[in-house]
Amino acid sequence: MDVRGDFRKATGFNPYTFQLEAMESLIEGSSLIVRAPTGSGKSEMVLIPFIFETNENLPSQMIYSLPNRTLVESIGERARHYASYKKLRVAVHHGKRPESQLFEEDVIVATIDQTAGAYLSVPLSMPKRWGNIFLGTAGSAMLVFDEVHTLHPEKGLLTSVAMSIESAKLGIPFVMMSATLPRNFMERVKALAEKKGGKVEIIEVEDEQEVKSRARRKVGLNTEPLFNGTSLTVKEIERQAEDVDKLIVVVNTVGKAQQLYRELKANADRPVVLIHSRFLEEDRSQKEAKVREIFGKGSSANEAILISTQVIEVGMDISSAKLLTEISPVDSLIQRAGRVARWGGKGEIVIYNVGKKAGNPYVPYSKELVESTIDALKGVELLDWQTEIELVEKVLSKPFESYLDPYKFYERLGGLARAVYEGKRSYVEENVREAYSVDIAIHDDVSNLNPDDAWKLKRVRVDFRVLRGKFDLIQEAGGKVYLVEENFILDEYSSRYTLTQISRKDDIQPFEFYIIEGLSYSPELGLLFDRSGDIKRFEFEEKDNATNVMGESRMKKESWVEHSRKTLDVLRVYMLPRYDYPIGAFAKYFGISKKELINWIELSVALHDLGKLNIYWQKKASWRPGEEPIAHGFEKKGKLPPHATVSAKALERYLGEYFEDRGLAKVFYLAIAHHHSPWSSKFQKFKLIPNVVDYILQVCPLEDIETSIIHSHPAGSLGFNYLNVAEENEYYRLYGLVSKLLRISDRLATGGESYESIFSS
Repeated sequence: MDVRGDFRKATGFNPYTFQLEAMESLIEGSSLIVRAPTGSGKSEMVLIPFIFETNENLPSQMIYSLPNRTLVESIGERARHYASYKKLRVAVHHGKRPESQLFEEDVIVATIDQTAGAYLSVPLSMPKRWGNIFLGTAGSAMLVFDEVHTLHPEKGLLTSVAMSIESAKLGIPFVMMSATLPRNFMERVKALAEKKGGKVEIIEVEDEQEVKSRARRKVGLNTEPLFNGTSLTVKEIERQAEDVDKLIVVVNTVGKAQQLYRELKANADRPVVLIHSRFLEEDRSQKEAKVREIFGKGSSANEAILISTQVIEVGMDISSAKLLTEISPVDSLIQRAGRVARWGGKGEIVIYNVGKKAGNPYVPYSKELVESTIDALKGVELLDWQTEIELVEKVLSKPFESYLDPYKFYERLGGLARAVYEGKRSYVEENVREAYSVDIAIHDDVSNLNPDDAWKLKRVRVDFRVLRGKFDLIQEAGGKVYLVEENFILDEYSSRYTLTQISRKDDIQPFEFYIIEGLSYSPELGLLFDRSGDIKRFEFEEKDNATNVMGESRMKKESWVEHSRKTLDVLRVYMLPRYDYPIGAFAKYFGISKKELINWIELSVALHDLGKLNIYWQKKASWRPGEEPIAHGFEKKGKLPPHATVSAKALERYLGEYFEDRGLAKVFYLAIAHHHSPWSSKFQKFKLIPNVVDYILQVCPLEDIETSIIHSHPAGSLGFNYLNVAEENEYYRLYGLVSKLLRISDRLATGGESYESIFSS
């Protein structure tokens, strides 16, 4: 690859020194941990080599993970532009826009929770029964984690580290990037990955003058209000706004932002915009567009004041000459500073104290981190890259070292294993959320609300501690709080969801959905914990009905042999070439030839429907002895017995006899058993039809299959139905890849569809 030439072709610019070093290391098979300032082109140095080297020197797919939807949309747009040079497919995937049906695109730009859900076989925006298909991508793709400093250090950050070092162990490169990672943390992650056999390079920007936007930038730091104990008030905002046209104000809590906005807007001599996390999706999107219109590059707007919380720290490509901010941890402050003189020139950041409050005055941040930041800021007057690095090292080195404490790390691995075993989406969120949050909807007549309709109400997300803190006030004002629970045990008399009134604030739990009477909402101010807003109930929204995306196609009559051969053809023509890189990586790791691994994948695909050669299944499919056994396109005589788990059980002895490595036998056993659902754990009694071996040999010539196959068995369980993501990670990932190859091949062969059909909505 001509790294420099391809980069210039795609971007129109020559790469910086650190970008060139990073791209060359990637292509040589190294993972990257990158520390570089905001606006320095970190995304390009990852996207461009992948696009030009996919499935050759780099994996077949990339999952680019980000902390929020705004960033996902922004990076997704850039990825589409660059991917067009090689006609690669790009999907944007987050809770409100889950574009990827099966995580099959070349580049998937997703929020971190969507990536974690895929990795844990519990896709958050698609049916759970497709979990192992999504795992097949997350376990074999090049994983990129950007802006990792924004993730909860003991949850999302450790989950990212765990996923990354297991990728490196398999020879699949990962990338972690941030402007504010301390050196000891980067070195520790590198050591963990290399201990498992991976190769890792730490990439840092040595001289910010090389980065054009940073070379022309000079940002002063005014900490006088901080050390004088001055709080950020409307009077301060009005005073500071006198000498600038556009001013950005950042505070730490939504309540403070709403208060400042209300007071300022009453007498403001210019437009005032409010943005924070407690807006409905459509209102927040409109506000973000308005903010970019006023504060974005090339804006023609004259004067404005933006009141914001930390939501603008990442993902908002905006700038002003002056920014006022409440004190926050150093990594947060550096990100806020990235909104000052972003494209060059002079700027100023003014830092304020937060005032005296009972308890922790720096909520939602750690008191210790903020106090360490205050100490580190003494005497700092200019905020350049070198200063930012020094501040990060002073404040964050010790806390980040503790995050990788072995106990905390293994505790997180246990959390990942629990999410896979339980298969609950709340357990996925538990492993990544930067805050223990709840979803809230408002309604003024919950007693007359159908529980099934309740689930469809629009909602906003808040920290569960905020709801607990407001609980007494809600009750005193006559309001009520209801928990919306999903009922998993269904019968014809029960609803899918139930509403339970909460009587104690201690019953408010994270990751749940609550409907509240007594609150209100304003498109201008957001969610309000009183009745002052003009909206007292949220509207309903249609939830994405993803269950039909991979629906049954109209099937033609097809014998068992015909279907098995077709599925094998699809695998060989489309899937094996598509996933050549990860197949080679797994073969190398397990010490077997690529040809041998492909042979076993082909066997799994060829015999995935062996359970249909069960005499009980064939009889329900109108088969008669002496006829060709059928696979599709028949008239059923009653309910068909499950066949996927029967296929695995019938092959159990054959797999066990071949593989000395018990883990590999489990991989193929479960991939076959789970080719309709990754949660299947039992099989019904079966008896294979006469001459079953003759039909097997027409598809897959195997020695000793007659004596190794289990011809009949009473009903039972698989013995195990999952692989431990923490203790059997390499097998767990290979299981995902084999499952994906099998299930997609089966789908395309069954429906007679083209590979391209996977990508059409």
